[in-house]
Amino acid sequence: MVDHESPLKVGMIGLGAVAEAHLAGAVNARGTKVVAAAEIDPDRLAEMTGRWQIKGYPDAAEMIDAEQLDIVCVLTPALTHRKITRLAAERGVHVLCEKPMAITLSDCRTMIADCERCGVKLGYGSTFRFLPAVRRAKEIVARGEVGHVLFLTEHYVGGKGPEAWHGYGPHHYPTGGPGGGGMGLVDHGIHLVDIFRWLTASEVETVVGRGNISGGEPKTEFITMVFGCGAVGQLIYNEITFSSDLPAEGIFSMGGRWSTDGRILPGGAWDSHPLSIRVHGTKGALRIFPYANHLFQFTGHAITQIPLDGAPMPGNFTTQLESFADCVRHDLEPEATGEDGQRSLAVVLAAYQSAAEKRLVSPDQLS
Repeated sequence: MVDHESPLKVGMIGLGAVAEAHLAGAVNARGTKVVAAAEIDPDRLAEMTGRWQIKGYPDAAEMIDAEQLDIVCVLTPALTHRKITRLAAERGVHVLCEKPMAITLSDCRTMIADCERCGVKLGYGSTFRFLPAVRRAKEIVARGEVGHVLFLTEHYVGGKGPEAWHGYGPHHYPTGGPGGGGMGLVDHGIHLVDIFRWLTASEVETVVGRGNISGGEPKTEFITMVFGCGAVGQLIYNEITFSSDLPAEGIFSMGGRWSTDGRILPGGAWDSHPLSIRVHGTKGALRIFPYANHLFQFTGHAITQIPLDGAPMPGNFTTQLESFADCVRHDLEPEATGEDGQRSLAVVLAAYQSAAEKRLVSPDQLS
């Protein structure tokens, strides 16, 4: 039974780079309190729990049992998510799971079933949905202000050459399977797959693309998605070449962003290579800067900068945790569900199958 008066007790499982943003966001989250964290690396455990003044445990099960938690944030590598989710669910603890939800669709289905069987919520960590510029763009699209959405795109091109590139190793993604680096299709692009689904309120029908293989040589990754509503979404990533952006093509960032080594960089500085999402429709277009926290609307010959409410990155982690806690308190469906995580992974895996079989693939064929 959830206590509607006291803050919900939260535990973090895994204290890698993404935990920095989760903890920074959780400090300001109403109705919750992070009380503990579990991490198998003793040095990292001591550093992070000391800095954030929370209890530390070397084992997730020990932490859950000792602290009587309400929520765990699963921040470990994706290949561990199924096991940890079951562990928490069987102890009656609600689960907010980072992306990718898992490395296989079978694992996704198991996680969803385990949480349903145990009567706990399973939230999917689509943190982009909680960025102010993206949330406002969703409202504009839903009101029909850009008309029928025709095309959505995002890309990341940059790096310091192949010799300087370091992909996520087998502790993240098993060798020989889908993998790559932090700004590639599996680890970053899966965010945009979910956001494109969310903005269009439509599912992906067919996919063509290719992605990096864990342990393999890096290459250009891409995915082209055709949605049921007729829109086309496209993502292109290359982490081993050099950016060709000119200085004037950057933007003054009003929000935090990730560095290439996983650190959070604060806002209030010039960002030479800001990530941006473009949405084109029959009545206009949007340019969304998720991390820099800017939104521009194009209608005919007019360009309008849209004012934004809410906290920019890492404030999106605050908003996400507050939203999930509200769902736990009031027995509501999470804003991003386990099913959303499964569908997004299916789209990404369809790109890999497309490359292997040299054909268009329907994600539904993989489910």
